[in-house]
Amino acid sequence: MYKGAVYKNSMRNVLVLLLLFLSNVLVANELQAAQPQSPEEAERQIKKLQQELQSLNTWLKETQSEKSQVESQLEQKEKSINELIKQIKGLQESLQQNDAQIKKLTLQQRQLNLDMKQQNQQVAAQLRAVYRSGQQEGLKFLLDGRSPEETTRMVLYNRYISQARQSLINGYRLQVDELNLVEKSIRRHRAQQAVEQAELAKETKSLQKEQQARRQILAQLKRDLQTGDRQARRLKQDQQQMAELLNRLREALVKIPEFDGDIAFSSLKGKLKRPLRQLKVAPQTNLGGVLLTASEGESVQAIYHGRVIFSDWLRGFGLVVILDHGEGYMSLYGYNQSLLKEVGEWVNTNDPVATVGTSGGQSKPGLFFSIRHNGSPINPLSWVAKG
Repeated sequence: MYKGAVYKNSMRNVLVLLLLFLSNVLVANELQAAQPQSPEEAERQIKKLQQELQSLNTWLKETQSEKSQVESQLEQKEKSINELIKQIKGLQESLQQNDAQIKKLTLQQRQLNLDMKQQNQQVAAQLRAVYRSGQQEGLKFLLDGRSPEETTRMVLYNRYISQARQSLINGYRLQVDELNLVEKSIRRHRAQQAVEQAELAKETKSLQKEQQARRQILAQLKRDLQTGDRQARRLKQDQQQMAELLNRLREALVKIPEFDGDIAFSSLKGKLKRPLRQLKVAPQTNLGGVLLTASEGESVQAIYHGRVIFSDWLRGFGLVVILDHGEGYMSLYGYNQSLLKEVGEWVNTNDPVATVGTSGGQSKPGLFFSIRHNGSPINPLSWVAKG
């Protein structure tokens, strides 16, 4: 009886382990089906998503015709600023890499000069020794009356010394060649650095010009909205446009494989990562989200793994990034200074997706942050981790 019970328990444990193994395999297969496993597959997924969103682009063009001339100018300027900021950031990163490379090469140059100085001294000492002993060392050994065995030994010894001298001289030549290459590389990096610094100054000047033009457009827009109830009507129109955008995105995503994460988004309430380092809520008209104050240019992070389904300018919200997290959940990040991700890209938790700005007609830097479920807004602050 005891042996039978032990056998049954063992078999039960084996079955449980087998089921766990099979379930893990199925989950792994689902994850592999959702996420691209190669650059080619990622490219195909991006193209498929962009094709499904083609009708959305047509709708966006139609909504542009509804904007006033001033609003269209604002969109153009804020998109231009977005591109200039990305170019400036790329140049700054390239300059930093160049600086690091020049420092590395300079240290290498310094070390090579020290090594060459030592080798130069050793070669000079060897040449002096040769000069003092004369040029016919082998012949001397044959004529100075030594025994044949001793003469043979001294000739071999002299040959080894000559080979060592030649090796030393060859090493010195290699050091000289390497130093020349390093110095040439330093000159090339410094020339590239000069070009990039000039380009950075040019782009920075263009950015300042565009920002000044934006401030003038913003002042005109503010004057236009002060007449009658235009501001209230515009806010309502902005909300309707956002709702329409989300509905169209949901329709487009029906034909796209949904992300199957190992942890469902719906189970992460109160545990999601913050979009900013600190959550300082500012008063704002209810637009289905919260306004978080932050410094201009501060990094905006994804609250959870997902796929970029919108990355563009939208009236009332400026430069917006929308991520799809599966199960009908989406996170929205608006009023951005620049957008760092394109439609179709996958992002991981905490990945930078944008930088804080004032786009959409805002006067102070901040982030519009929203979480939607099946298009309906839910309190985003109750979903992110506290403290």
